[in-house]
Amino acid sequence: MGASSDRITAAEFVTPPELAEWSLAASGAGRIGGVRLELIADAAVTHLGYCYQQVPLRVLPPFSFGPGQPSLVYLLNPTAGLMDGDAQLVQLRSSPDTRAVVTGQSATRIHPAIRGFSTQQWIIQVAKGAVLLVLPGPAIPFQGCRYFQRISIELEEGADLVWGDLWFAGRYERGDASERFQFQTIVQETAVRRAGRLVFRDRFCWHGPWDEAMAAWHFGSGPACGSLFVTGSIEDNTGAARFATVAGDTCFRWRGESEPVVASVVGTALKAAGQKSGGIWLKQADIAPNHWFSC
Repeated sequence: MGASSDRITAAEFVTPPELAEWSLAASGAGRIGGVRLELIADAAVTHLGYCYQQVPLRVLPPFSFGPGQPSLVYLLNPTAGLMDGDAQLVQLRSSPDTRAVVTGQSATRIHPAIRGFSTQQWIIQVAKGAVLLVLPGPAIPFQGCRYFQRISIELEEGADLVWGDLWFAGRYERGDASERFQFQTIVQETAVRRAGRLVFRDRFCWHGPWDEAMAAWHFGSGPACGSLFVTGSIEDNTGAARFATVAGDTCFRWRGESEPVVASVVGTALKAAGQKSGGIWLKQADIAPNHWFSC
């Protein structure tokens, strides 16, 4: 991870081969940015260590719910989403004994691409004894968008992580103007390493637009899908597709209608993180029902 105060530039972003002919914004001001932050534990409360913010992302000071509960950290995008050429970098270190939920304030809207592509890329380090839950929020690809999501996670031995992904069909409740599965290209790449050894890799490249048959093959009859990566194993009765990795970690998959998929991903994620730390994370009494992750 680079020095916390170094300016984030286009040179720090990876371009996948599928989007090699496209580029990020030529002028990065207000378009290429992100955050670098460290979470540290002090007296059973997790708070910010260093924190660098560069438009278009911002960080809210953590909300604390008392001993045994995680701190809630919001990443804010004050713009309307990811425009063509935008790039957002999130570099996050969760130090020993931290307990945190890191989340976006709402869904990520991915706007149409005209000259380039947009990207959000995560570099996460989780220390021994930390429990970190990351829920970026649902991704909503608009018609004609080109988008790359890259997640690179490094775990120390004894670190716990829950990572959740949610994908929607686009702006689909619009009658004849529906953009259901009308994106151009979406690439996602997730890699998790433990003590430097690759223990999980998930990658896909979707080329659109999709017709009904292609959409049904990927999503079934619904407009949403979700997945979770959880270190180790957890007790669950979610009814999700579930498999254990060779390294002993767990992956879950859901597909269906948007609200049930979101509720399943978030509910299972909070339960998994709570099991790792011996508590119940983000009780409904602690958060208002208007959060996208309220379930």
